[in-house]
Amino acid sequence: MSHSQGRPELPPLPASANEEPSELYQTVMSHSFYPPLMQRTSWTRAVPFKEQNHHRGPSDSIANNYSLMAQDLKMKDLLKVYQPVNISIPRNRASLGLPSATKSSSEPNKKRMKFCLKDKEDFTGTKSPCSTYSSMKKEEDTAVSLPGSRPMSPEQQIDVMLQQEMEIESKEKKPSELDMERYCYYLTNGIQKDMITPQENEVMVRISKLISTALLTNPSLVPLLVTLEEEKENDYYSSLMKSIVDYILMDPLEKKRLFIDSIPRVFPQRVIRAPVPWHATYRNNKKWNEEHLHTVNPMMLILKNLWFEEFKDLRFVRTAEILEGKLPLQPSEYWEVIQNHCLEARQVLLTKWIPTCAQLFVSQKEHWIRFAPKSDYDSSRSIKEYFASVASFMSLQLRELVIKSLEDLVALFMIHKDGNDFTEPYQEMNFFIPQLIVIKLEVQEPSIVFNPTFDACWELIKNSFLEIIKNSNGIPKVESVLFPELKGYNLILGTVDSKEKLVSDFVDQTFDVFQKNQVGPHKYLNVYKKYNDLLDNMAEQNITAFLKENQDINDFVTNINGIKKRRSEIASMHITVPLAMFCLDTMTLNYDLCERAQNLKDRLIRYQVDVNRDTNSSICNQYNTIAERVSEIPANTKELVLLIEFLKKSSDVTVFKLRRQLRDASERLEFLMDYADLPQEDIKLNSTLFLWPDQIEDIFENSRNLLLNKRDLAEMDLIKRCSEFESRLEGYSKELEGFRKREVMTTEEMKNNVEKLHELSKNLDQALMEFELINKEEELLEKEKSSFLLLQTLITNKVPYEQLWVTAYEFSTKSEEWMNGPLYLLNAEEIAEEIGNMWRTTYKLIKTFADVPAPKRLAENVKIKIEKFKQHIPILIIACNPGMKDRHWQQISEIVGYEIKPTETTCLLNMLEYGFGKYVEKLEPIGAAASKEYSLEKNLEKMKLDWINMTFSFVKYRDTVSLH
Repeated sequence: MSHSQGRPELPPLPASANEEPSELYQTVMSHSFYPPLMQRTSWTRAVPFKEQNHHRGPSDSIANNYSLMAQDLKMKDLLKVYQPVNISIPRNRASLGLPSATKSSSEPNKKRMKFCLKDKEDFTGTKSPCSTYSSMKKEEDTAVSLPGSRPMSPEQQIDVMLQQEMEIESKEKKPSELDMERYCYYLTNGIQKDMITPQENEVMVRISKLISTALLTNPSLVPLLVTLEEEKENDYYSSLMKSIVDYILMDPLEKKRLFIDSIPRVFPQRVIRAPVPWHATYRNNKKWNEEHLHTVNPMMLILKNLWFEEFKDLRFVRTAEILEGKLPLQPSEYWEVIQNHCLEARQVLLTKWIPTCAQLFVSQKEHWIRFAPKSDYDSSRSIKEYFASVASFMSLQLRELVIKSLEDLVALFMIHKDGNDFTEPYQEMNFFIPQLIVIKLEVQEPSIVFNPTFDACWELIKNSFLEIIKNSNGIPKVESVLFPELKGYNLILGTVDSKEKLVSDFVDQTFDVFQKNQVGPHKYLNVYKKYNDLLDNMAEQNITAFLKENQDINDFVTNINGIKKRRSEIASMHITVPLAMFCLDTMTLNYDLCERAQNLKDRLIRYQVDVNRDTNSSICNQYNTIAERVSEIPANTKELVLLIEFLKKSSDVTVFKLRRQLRDASERLEFLMDYADLPQEDIKLNSTLFLWPDQIEDIFENSRNLLLNKRDLAEMDLIKRCSEFESRLEGYSKELEGFRKREVMTTEEMKNNVEKLHELSKNLDQALMEFELINKEEELLEKEKSSFLLLQTLITNKVPYEQLWVTAYEFSTKSEEWMNGPLYLLNAEEIAEEIGNMWRTTYKLIKTFADVPAPKRLAENVKIKIEKFKQHIPILIIACNPGMKDRHWQQISEIVGYEIKPTETTCLLNMLEYGFGKYVEKLEPIGAAASKEYSLEKNLEKMKLDWINMTFSFVKYRDTVSLH
């Protein structure tokens, strides 16, 4: 850098030099970049470095410090000139139209002038107001002998000063960055502090006199006083250092030596001075303004200073803080920030600005108390005008705050005024400016929607402007705090109305930016077009159609890999999409799409897992069923034979089919090991499945040996059963042979014989069943069937004996009931039919037992008794007729010759004792007539019942119709 600017430098030390460079070398190296400004040692303090090129004495050197024009002058060469000093007497203050100054007012001015003459230049390097005043005083003094200049108005004086400033500025060159850097270096490091005369102690004494004693003696303010003293001392030294540097740099040779082309130009001080042509008018107007135009009242300046010192940076929305904070914001967060900022600004206005203004009015009441009425009879117009002016002034300040807040809010959105349209494909690096609001992309089948919608976003942004105006309303005027008892007129400061064109322009300007920033989000949705089938369930339907077909494992692998690839693409997409004003949050959308893709993949895998589980369970169940079946203990020969056949079929056919299914299961398992996480139950199931083929062979071998032993035992047991069955039949034959000789007719013997025959029938039925079982077992064991002819003979011979004794026993018991039982309980028709059946049975048995004397005699005796009882049937038909009434019995009594009226205890035997049998033929017409009447009554009752049912149905139907 130094070479590029032509600065001299020492050559670098050789690499072989291990010693530390000498002090001289180090000094020269430092001076080569920053040449010294002041001499290190000299006769006097603060001697510039340039003086070492001249041989001057201390006095000459000191004189040289006052002006560059005197740098070549020497004391010995100057002539001693004595000139009289003329003291010009200034004009009387009264003649100039100014108020006379008292001694008390003039004394501070003298002191102030004395103080200012010492410090002729301030920190900026410009002449102080005091020096300017002295120069003006000098010109005023010389004005007595010189002709006065033409009066100039303040505007003319300003124009002249501006023209001169422009001429000076055109001749000077603006400092470069390097000039500024070197200039600052010499301000801070070019002059040592010990070269400057310390400040006089009297200065601090004069300052202390201006401070209240209460503040000086307050212990808590001691650290602050120390800090202020240090700040005063630093300001003193820094201002003198700057003045020395600026003076040295007035020499062009020094600028060149120090490599500084130009220094910063000081801000010009413009002073308007008399004479002016409008002085009298000015005084009159000033007086009127002081009385009526309250904007020139000192309180207005105080309020203005208060605003600019404490509240000029106040904003309802602190956009800088928003930009420096965490961006982008959720809509709710954005609205919360806007509300909090507005509320905080409103609280500052209510709790700080208005109370502070009121406090200022209280402490500075000498500026406005004269407008207040002195008594109750004085007019309050002046004080009202005054506070109306104050309210207008404060309303303008509040309005300015609102407008600047609105402008800042517009500027916040104008950052993204270029919009967010982009050239596809989307490039994230094109949008590096922090976004403001987050918009989520969500699935609302079958499309993707924005949450919140753009309409809701615009409503949120629009409400931000209205929120600022809303929080600026209701700020009270200062007189409402000063005079709480005031009522009857508006005590609220004016602010911006939301219907003003200014506000609508701001809103329209923001809306244009908002519209430009809607393009990008809608355009970004094109990225998701290829995943529409995940949104409209087409992918789900395709998977459903795929699963309905009989697909190979390789087809599943192809589909699953395709879904995995799509899911990976979705998962690698942006989860936040910066688009100027908005930032799209696609995390929910991407997660939803990934879940949908994952569900499709899981469905395919789950289908194979279910198929594998069901198939493996089925195979294991078949193996288990086979194992359990062949391991059963057969309870009989049938089960034994079936079990042997099942074992043969299973070992020869079923197991080979299951092994083919095992090959398919192994392919499925290989697929599932790559794509599925099988639960512990499925892992155990797969392990069990592939262990079954070896286990089933061992089970087959054990069962085969066991069943062969069982078959041998079954054959031996069958032979034994046939022998025992034949012996049992012979016993039944002997028992049946005993009935050939029995003919005793007592009731007890008949009952015993019937029971024995029933028991024999039961035994023969069981024997028949056992015979069938034996034949079935013989068929199962592939043996020749046994005939057992004796069994059929016994069954045939038993039937007539059983009919004989049962008929005899039934007639014996029932005839007793019919003869002695109440007539009203008997049914004549049933008795007649039963008697007829018994007679026919006995008639057949007589022929059957033609060669067996005893059973034949028994059958003949029963037949004779039945024929004898048959003679009483007509009497039963008449007596047991249900149609018989009292009048019928009256007719019968007339025919018989004595009164007959049956009771509950009347039986057939009583009727026979009455000689009822003699008149049967005469009584039969009466019985027939009673039967006919009974039949007619029954029909009539039936007709009545049918009529009642029909009536009830009709009423029910009528009610139903009326209800409808």
